Amino acid sequence: MKSKNLLILAAIVLVVAAYVFFFERHQPTSEEARDRAEKVLQDFDRDAVISIEIEGGNGRVRLERTGEEWRLREPLDYPADTSKVSSTLASLANLEADRRLGADEFDPAAYGLDEPDLSVEMRTAEDEVIALVIGDEMPLGSKRALRLGEGGEIVLASGWFVDDLDREVDEWRSREVVDVSADQVASIDIEASGDHIKAVRVNDEWKLLSPLEDLADPDHLLALVSELDSLRIEEFLSEGVSPADLGLDAPEYEIVLVRSDGLEPLRLDLGATRDGEGGTEVACRRGDSEYFWALDRVRTRLSKAPVLWRAKKVGAFDTWDAAGLVMSRSEATVRLERENGMWRFADDGAEVDQGEVQDRLSKLAGLEATDFDLVAPLTAEMGRIGVALPAGGEEPEAPTLSFTFFEPLTEGGRAMVRVSGRETVMGIDAAAVEAILGDLEGLRAKSAEE
Repeated sequence: MKSKNLLILAAIVLVVAAYVFFFERHQPTSEEARDRAEKVLQDFDRDAVISIEIEGGNGRVRLERTGEEWRLREPLDYPADTSKVSSTLASLANLEADRRLGADEFDPAAYGLDEPDLSVEMRTAEDEVIALVIGDEMPLGSKRALRLGEGGEIVLASGWFVDDLDREVDEWRSREVVDVSADQVASIDIEASGDHIKAVRVNDEWKLLSPLEDLADPDHLLALVSELDSLRIEEFLSEGVSPADLGLDAPEYEIVLVRSDGLEPLRLDLGATRDGEGGTEVACRRGDSEYFWALDRVRTRLSKAPVLWRAKKVGAFDTWDAAGLVMSRSEATVRLERENGMWRFADDGAEVDQGEVQDRLSKLAGLEATDFDLVAPLTAEMGRIGVALPAGGEEPEAPTLSFTFFEPLTEGGRAMVRVSGRETVMGIDAAAVEAILGDLEGLRAKSAEE
């Protein structure tokens, strides 16, 4: 008998546990239920909304969501300010009801709901429609009556959210000029007063194709993309403006960014300037027909002479990518290899001074040219360095970045260097070369006695 009772009790416990696990734990807490009851739009999921239509004092506005971005569809087709749309949805989601009115205490005319000036209709991905009609501001307390749906419930709520809904069309428009990050740019093309600058990104390296072929200055290009991305529209202009009045019939700068993600290339022309409240503003044309004034943050960088867009760094590499190192001078040659992050002599496996190797590699990676396109060196070699780098992309073998250094033409003058992958002969600081190639025996690890 006792065994039978125990089995019954155990079965009851299992049933209760299953109920709690599958049902009760998904029910809202009393606090959550109370918060839900206070909301005007109960069970409103703002993340599920895919379209918004607003009828108000500024006319009809319709917005649609595509992925994570919002776009204006009426009264014009234009990228929307996603942050403002999100803020508006958050305001509606957090709107609390101060009072719910019964049918016997409600007069539509008294609350401005017989001929409302403002309404909003939202649609979700599941085709659910959420409609809200907003009445006039009440004499005391700035409250408003709200009707949920056609002939739906009437509630009184604070009217602070109205400004989020009833915006002018331009306030819904995105003020971003260029929405692109550096890793999304495949090439940059700039026309500037007859000068042509073109740079392309190959893997993680920028190459200059015009006005000459060479490595491009990556810091300069990345800063330009960042500055373009930070541009903000100060004033939208109508499509009927005169390009000549804005200096855009013959733009000072014409910029084309080709994207690596396959989206449409971005074209931006910069024309005349004017004084604005936040500083100098520049007239812009995006694509064929979008005109606006934007705060000028790029013209200074664009004005750099075309030949100065080439890389100042003699050889582009990251010291931590180096897997092997060959350094030679006169009759002395050392061969080093890196294994598990540690350097050693490749010939006999002897220990090296890790700090000394890393210091010389850092000096080599940071070596900057002071002159370009020098005549072919007529002086003796100072030495050579080969840096083995990891294979990338479709390269079957690890590439080697080679440096060949030459003595200065005159005492106290600049040394010269040729680097694989660059056609130019560059001038460099001779003392910097000595710091890298000097005393190769000093690379050996010091013994305890030393």
